Parts: sequence; C-alpha cells; structure tokens
Amino acid sequence: MQVPSSHYVRHGPCSVCGSKDNVAWYSNGTGYCFGCGKLHKSKEFTPLGAMGSGNPSNEQSASDTKHGGGLRPPPDDLDGNFPHKVVEWIAKYELEPQDLIKYHVKWSPSREQLVYLFHGESNDVVLWQARNFREGTTHKNRFFTGGTPEKVVANYRPSQETGTAVLVEDCISAIKIAMSGGGTGIPCFSSSMSNGKLIQIANRYNKVDVWLDNDKFNSSCKLSNRLKLLGCESRVIHTSYDPKEYNLFELKEYIR
Repeated sequence: MQVPSSHYVRHGPCSVCGSKDNVAWYSNGTGYCFGCGKLHKSKEFTPLGAMGSGNPSNEQSASDTKHGGGLRPPPDDLDGNFPHKVVEWIAKYELEPQDLIKYHVKWSPSREQLVYLFHGESNDVVLWQARNFREGTTHKNRFFTGGTPEKVVANYRPSQETGTAVLVEDCISAIKIAMSGGGTGIPCFSSSMSNGKLIQIANRYNKVDVWLDNDKFNSSCKLSNRLKLLGCESRVIHTSYDPKEYNLFELKEYIR
C-alpha cells in the first residue's frame, strides 16, 4: 500500500495491531503501519519534531543506554597494538592498523578481541562490538556486542559529508564505505533494523543505500522499501561479495 506524497514527521502506535511505534506519520496526516500494513488517517494529527542527534562517532536516540546504565563495559586493557594475526586479517581487506586507530577500533590482549567502539555526545561508550580472534572460537561465537544495537545508530563518517548513507552488515564494511568517500557507513550488526532506528537514519540522510551480503537480498529489499516509505531515496546494491571485499574505488563507484 502506498502512502500519499508528503514528508515523514514522526512514528507512533498502531490502533489496529497494537504496536507501540510501527506507524510512520506523514505531514498530510496519513500514517502507515509497518507491522500490519494499515493506512491511518487523522484530522487531529499534529506534526512533532524529528528525533535523533549525533557527533562524529555516533548518533543516538533519547532512550539510548548510557555507559554504566545497563551497558556492560568493554575490556579494560584496550590499546592500539594489534597482533600479527589481526594485521594479516585486515590486510585481506586492504586496511592497515592506522585505519583501525582512526575509527576507534582497539585490541584487547587478554581477551584476544578486536573491539569496535561507538561514543555518545558526552564521549561515553554507548555501544561496542568485539570480534574474537582466540584460537578455537567457533563461527557462531565470533562476535559479542555490548549495548543495544537497536537503540544506537552506529556510523562511520567520511571526511566530507555527502548526504548519503549505506547500510551494511559489519563494521569493516562500514569503515571502508567511509574511507571510500562515497557516504556514511552504518553497520546493521544483522540483516534487520528497528523502525525507530530507520526513522533516525531517514531524518538525517537524503539517500540511503542498502548493501547487505549476497544471501540477504530479500532483507535488503525490505529495508529499502521501508526507507522509501519514510521519504528517503533508497536502493539496493546487490553484489557477489560483501562490501568489504571491494577496493575503495569500486565501493565509491557502486555507491554512485
């Protein structure tokens, strides 16, 4: 079902399916529920201000988990001395240690984890993800996430803002998107995203590409369609390999 042409204003509850925030309200008083597909109309609708704020490391909603307020702290021995196995691993993606340092990525010697850190407005850590490099770690247990990804729009920004964002699955892909200069790289940490998070992204960026892994094409299409309903220009980039597998020039060309 299509929503009449207008711009997105806010989200709210659905009186049909009972969801708390699945309805996207538009400036013409029309609302669309992403949960049940119900098209709402309200003469009493009053536009509210858009939510979301950010700094060079992170964008977050008003309900974000703060450091010390339910967020498990990252390892306390983080530094920028990456072991050979990490340097060798990132070299496969044409990255060097200084690239990790630039984007607030650290190493925990005791846990043998590469840790991606995301900071809030007061420079507190509001989200972090660790990738395990310890020998014997199973594929299923490679990652541990501290915080709530669905409440934090983690992002890596290029040196010059472009008005474009690219949703990808992992942090390395997001870092390379930013390094290419094509746009802001936003890791989903999965192949889905909450309505509240999509709304923050749609409010900030004019264009949002969705570039998930090759086997997540259907998920990419769903995300892109939801972004269009929020007033974004959006499309799916579908390639044979993950974004991080491409060089910086190729990434920028795909985003163009």
